[in-house]
Amino acid sequence: MPLARAVADGEARRTLLAEDVFEEAPADAPMPAWPAAPRVVTGPLDTAFESIFGPADKEGWKPLSLATLFSEGWDEAFHDSPEGTNGAPKQNWIGAPAGVFGRFATFDFFYTNHINNVPGLFLTPNAPFMPVHTFTTGNQYAGYTTLLLPLSSRLQIVLGTVYIDSRKTSPGGHYVGNWGDTGVQARVHLVDQRNFSMVAFVGERIPTGKSVNGSGINYITPGLEFWWNFASKWVVRGGTSINILTGRKSATSVYVNQLALGRYLTSKEAALFKELEVHVTATALSDVADGAGFVDDIYLFPGMRFSLDKKDKLAVLTGVQVPVSGPQAYVWQPQFSLTWKW
Repeated sequence: MPLARAVADGEARRTLLAEDVFEEAPADAPMPAWPAAPRVVTGPLDTAFESIFGPADKEGWKPLSLATLFSEGWDEAFHDSPEGTNGAPKQNWIGAPAGVFGRFATFDFFYTNHINNVPGLFLTPNAPFMPVHTFTTGNQYAGYTTLLLPLSSRLQIVLGTVYIDSRKTSPGGHYVGNWGDTGVQARVHLVDQRNFSMVAFVGERIPTGKSVNGSGINYITPGLEFWWNFASKWVVRGGTSINILTGRKSATSVYVNQLALGRYLTSKEAALFKELEVHVTATALSDVADGAGFVDDIYLFPGMRFSLDKKDKLAVLTGVQVPVSGPQAYVWQPQFSLTWKW
């Protein structure tokens, strides 16, 4: 009995100690280290199938480094990255470079107020297959969708297309809607750590649209993006890329630089707006081939994102792109996106 009582007292003291530590821990304390998962190597087809249709659970995630770029990750299935040690999840934001991998589809709509006569530059830089400015004026209504398919921990394919773009055919013309251009992008995960991620990519814009709608353009787009959870719930992400014109001279080669800063305001346990985040993105577009008179555009994009469920299967993203420098004084652009993750 004395021995049993001593054991019981010891267990009680340990329980109270654990409770005290839990209660005293600050809410924004760094998260503990992620347990190392065993490396599971499979063949190319099995890796791709598991990456696209497998559970992609975070428990199977392993960090990737630049030093092991040619030796690890290519033959291992994709797994969702856990949140950073500073508490920020690795999610997509509207109007901002990604810098991370994901497995989801987006359905997007945007409206452009009063297109100006600056041919060759993008109306929105969020994807390299976006329509460009034409010689028309008036408003624009457009919708596009993207599909992100990881083929391994290192490799991802992105497919996107503008399924409707409606604008005037001329300053005094009628509105005409057509299918837009299509994009395909190969992305390589250079680094994937808890607090930092970096992705290199190369894309191709396929001219499947009509020039009257600012499409029918062929680009090759190399680029680099990063994601950094540098402080509690704070994330900075950025990207640089160049759209190199390879087809007919209906556009121009455009250099794109973006930097976004945002913070998560709620957790996934929130009643309505789960993992609500707000951010602002600064974007600079530069004509580097004198196809539009060496025009530069600078935009600010305040945006927000929140999930509709705890597992982030369905999320709502919205924001507005506002010009702050360049000839696009009236080209403000509200955007809305719905993301479905599986």
